[in-house]
Amino acid sequence: MPDISKINALDIGSVSKVDGLAKASILDIDGVAVPSGLAPAAAYSVRLLGSGVGISSYTGPAMRVRRDTAGGTGDDDEADIAFDSGVISLDSAISNASAGVTATTLGQFLNVGTVGGTTYTNPDSLSGTASCFVDEWKDQSGNANHASQATFGSQPQIHSGTVNTDLITENGKPAVDFDGSNDRLVFSNTGLDIGSLSSCTVGKFNSTSQTAGMMQLSGSSSNKRWYAPFEFSATYRFGYVTTLTINGGTSDTSQHLFTMMAGSTLGNASAWVDGAFKNSATLDSGISNIALIGDADGTYADCLVQELVVWGADQSSNRTGIESDIMTYFSIP
Repeated sequence: MPDISKINALDIGSVSKVDGLAKASILDIDGVAVPSGLAPAAAYSVRLLGSGVGISSYTGPAMRVRRDTAGGTGDDDEADIAFDSGVISLDSAISNASAGVTATTLGQFLNVGTVGGTTYTNPDSLSGTASCFVDEWKDQSGNANHASQATFGSQPQIHSGTVNTDLITENGKPAVDFDGSNDRLVFSNTGLDIGSLSSCTVGKFNSTSQTAGMMQLSGSSSNKRWYAPFEFSATYRFGYVTTLTINGGTSDTSQHLFTMMAGSTLGNASAWVDGAFKNSATLDSGISNIALIGDADGTYADCLVQELVVWGADQSSNRTGIESDIMTYFSIP
């Protein structure tokens, strides 16, 4: 069957709705992809992402993780973890594990004991419950732009190592815990121009007294800093922290969705917190040369992060739909 380029003589790009569905929500018709301009450049989450943020399908693992048994059996073994009913959990299947690993689920891999009425066996004969750290947060965009950290002491954590305890969570959903000392994940420079860019970050700062960034994309000069967000003097900041800052209001230790967008539609960079507009500022264009989670210019954040999606375009026309999808899943007010 030939590719579908028109519906009732209209170019696909001109079609705004099919059976009441907005074009941005339509990913394919009879298996043929419909361009929406919503495909992200990089996407990391504790959940399996979908059409709400522009991803048509993803079938790979959620993360590659490392267990820490403090020098005991199985110390520093690694494994990929799958999504379990659309989210990471102790029941997530593991694969591509280090030699000698016989566990089949994350709960077994960590020997967590009994959690939520389920008792996880200990097939690898660990002497206790292992802590669990993230080696690599897999990119669900299809661009293989995975966020990684090879240095053990700088990897963020998803399980505390306490027996009979679930994964680290925030508002009932798993979260990646950055310690504020040296934890960070790095993803590749994808040539993103911060003058035409969008990002959504779900997370929380664990302190209001830190000067630290949860996420950063930066160009080569000071007025090309994309922070989303940065915590500075008990306020949320977006963009370059000192001179071209977008003030996001008073900071707190609650879970939020932090949105920042820039491009031709907006004419500048603008920021929202939980869907509420905060402010705008001019942000010079420039190709990103660094991309970090949990760190901004060496200022490590004591924070939890649950989702980060970056688009290489101004998504302001799709913003409300994107935010609705994210806030509904994470139960953000």
